[in-house]
Amino acid sequence: MKKALIFDMDGVVVNNDRYHYLAWKEFAEKHGKKVSFEEVKSWFGSTNASILIDFFDREVSPDEIKKYSAEKEKIYRDIYSPYIKPLEGLKELLDAASGDGFEIGLATSAPPENVEFVLERTKLKKYFTEITDDTQISRGKPDPEIFITTAVKLGIDPARSIVFEDSFYGIEAGKKAGMKVVAVASTHQPDKLKHADRVIINFSEIDIEKLDSLMDE
Repeated sequence: MKKALIFDMDGVVVNNDRYHYLAWKEFAEKHGKKVSFEEVKSWFGSTNASILIDFFDREVSPDEIKKYSAEKEKIYRDIYSPYIKPLEGLKELLDAASGDGFEIGLATSAPPENVEFVLERTKLKKYFTEITDDTQISRGKPDPEIFITTAVKLGIDPARSIVFEDSFYGIEAGKKAGMKVVAVASTHQPDKLKHADRVIINFSEIDIEKLDSLMDE
């Protein structure tokens, strides 16, 4: 039977939570506000549209969302550019998965500009058959829409899909989609992620044999 691996991007393909925080901090200062690291962490997995409503504590027009999102994400890319690298063991896992018949997808609440930035800089773009970003969904995580959409694009039954996620919202969304979920403990401590099917620190801790075993549970 066909099978799929579906990866979130931020905190999974790359460990970038610190750089998103620094970008939100700079963005906030420009708009006369302050944000804490814990506040920014609570946004992970959400779309910029919902985050900006929370940030400004008011309704934000579509034009404002587009403008403010572009501003914040440019700050993020400028800050993160010198430091970007894939999570340990990811390239090796993608190589093995490609050779073992897995379809591979990316499902991220990030905008397409960030997706292009990460996949080009990490040289991992070739591995992802289908990519779903924030322009292709109407509901952010923990709604399962993004994972179900990606499975449909890959032509895979959600029950034959494994999601890699680092955020609480993302884990919840993967479970709601009827998928197995491997939590990557890059953003949260491992003991906070026990509601996932497996917990790893990085991709050197998992291999194709373990993924096949998880798929069959």
